[in-house]
Amino acid sequence: MNKKTKNKIIATVVIVGVVCSVFFAVIYPPRQRGIARLDSECKKIETKLNMAREKLKDFGRLQEEYDSLLTVWTKMEILLPKEKDVPNLLEDIARVGRRCGVEVVRFKPQSLVSHESYTEMPVIFSVRAGYHQLGRFLSEIGNLPRLLKVGKLHISSYKKEGSADITLQASFVVSAYTFAKDTVQVRTK
Repeated sequence: MNKKTKNKIIATVVIVGVVCSVFFAVIYPPRQRGIARLDSECKKIETKLNMAREKLKDFGRLQEEYDSLLTVWTKMEILLPKEKDVPNLLEDIARVGRRCGVEVVRFKPQSLVSHESYTEMPVIFSVRAGYHQLGRFLSEIGNLPRLLKVGKLHISSYKKEGSADITLQASFVVSAYTFAKDTVQVRTK
């Protein structure tokens, strides 16, 4: 091999060596760090994605549970309204009394009784009716769409003036309930 060819081969090897040295010393390390950084970000995003997939598995069950609780809450709002609607309650009870043939002699709202999450609104009633009418009346009060409790029931006989019929006179307390003002509010969809 002649000296010119040998020098060309040596020059080529030196040039390739310099290019490789420059590449591995100057160009490759920053690229390698960039690849490592992107790989790390990719792993973080993948972890978040896996967590989101796990949460999504529970989403359907949680949505069903939320819908169920929302239905129960809606029913509870009917039983325990937020506002103190005593006039509407008294109208409902008077309407039931007329329908059942019961004479409401007197009613007297009492002081409100506050509890932790609800307020009790007692009303004293005095009525006159026959035995069956009174029973039907109390039953229908219990079937009204809101939560009511009848208590302190006192029954005595009563004779109507000018009539041979003996009827009953009854007094009792009807307690209605409402949500307390500071009860947690639930947001619907």
